[in-house]
Amino acid sequence: MNLEIKTRHFQLWDEVRERIEAQFEKVERFSPRPVSAIRLQIVHENNVFHCDGLLVLKSQEFRAENSGAEPDLASQGVAENLQRQLEKFKGKISAKQQREAGGLGRALGGEEPTIHFAAEDFVLRDMDTLAARDAFTDSDAPFLVFRNVDTGRIGVVYRRGDGELGIMEASNG
Repeated sequence: MNLEIKTRHFQLWDEVRERIEAQFEKVERFSPRPVSAIRLQIVHENNVFHCDGLLVLKSQEFRAENSGAEPDLASQGVAENLQRQLEKFKGKISAKQQREAGGLGRALGGEEPTIHFAAEDFVLRDMDTLAARDAFTDSDAPFLVFRNVDTGRIGVVYRRGDGELGIMEASNG
């Protein structure tokens, strides 16, 4: 990782520089792609440290800023903000890759999903979304189909690419 720290109106101590570098090494782990560079500018004005950060990936840039009583506190806020941005970006990439890979249809076993089941093997249970989530997390099935008692629609609980649970519900049209 190429971390560049510029300061204005003060001298950055080695101990503080090491803490800032450690913060941004953690941020780098959240990146879905290799980090080209991280540039920080820390300015000391009116007894407050202002930190502006730029994280550069191959084709993306992420920016953040924060202020604090100490330079490492100001940079910590920038690191946390950049981490959130990277997590959001990673989720978008995962969602796009799943759509390209076929999503739920591919998970069911083929390009054109065909579902076969015997009536005695499957019971469409009536439950609310909270009960459906609980039933899904208690099972090892790839998804759970249920009838939502609140809306009367068919719903599916599944695990998204980011590890969180998702719920799809059929529309009335």
